[in-house]
Amino acid sequence: MIRAVVFDLWNTLVHSPGGDPFQHLQRLLSPDQAGLFPELKREAMDRPYPDARTFLAGWMDRLSLSGRQVLDMAEVFQAAAEDAACFPEAIAALEGTRRLARIALLSNTQSFDMGFLSRLGLERVLPVRCLSADTGLLKPDPLAFEHVQKHLGLFPGEIAMVGDSWRDDISGALGAGWTAIWVNRSGKPRPPCDPDDPLVEVPDLAPVPAVIRELQAGARCSTCLG
Repeated sequence: MIRAVVFDLWNTLVHSPGGDPFQHLQRLLSPDQAGLFPELKREAMDRPYPDARTFLAGWMDRLSLSGRQVLDMAEVFQAAAEDAACFPEAIAALEGTRRLARIALLSNTQSFDMGFLSRLGLERVLPVRCLSADTGLLKPDPLAFEHVQKHLGLFPGEIAMVGDSWRDDISGALGAGWTAIWVNRSGKPRPPCDPDDPLVEVPDLAPVPAVIRELQAGARCSTCLG
């Protein structure tokens, strides 16, 4: 019985029409600096910082960042936050789902420039929010899923994960014993998986409430759901 549905944030509920801010950040680095970019990206998402400039200031010596680079990189985060928009069906899908089960957010993201959650109405709809920068746990780490599960006080079989990333959301959820709902907006081929996995594929968020209703009625897989 599904009692809670956990949603991913980026490219599931919300997108940035201007593109991934971390890709823009990488373009602002010189070839000599770029080697440490994966470490910079991870630190942005697994430690809390009050704002982007404070985060970037900690990298000035390690990357030999210029003051101009710090300002330009901080502007990238701000622009992405201002640019962020919900997918058209996102709020209706969240509202429909929370009439059937508890809902929560589990996201690999930074702690700063997140004011758009309020602007877009997501703070109101999603009172339980687990951000990697606050927990120090990034999907698909099993501990990230365990953290949410403990917060909700539920068993693995009582939780479904809705997300677009096969690696972070789907594989992570299935590994945790959760049901997985893969949001495949671009129609990508499904990676190899066990046909008995509790997995449902949807083209966007609109069908999610109906999927949850069917799962609660006893269906356990995409075959069962037709």
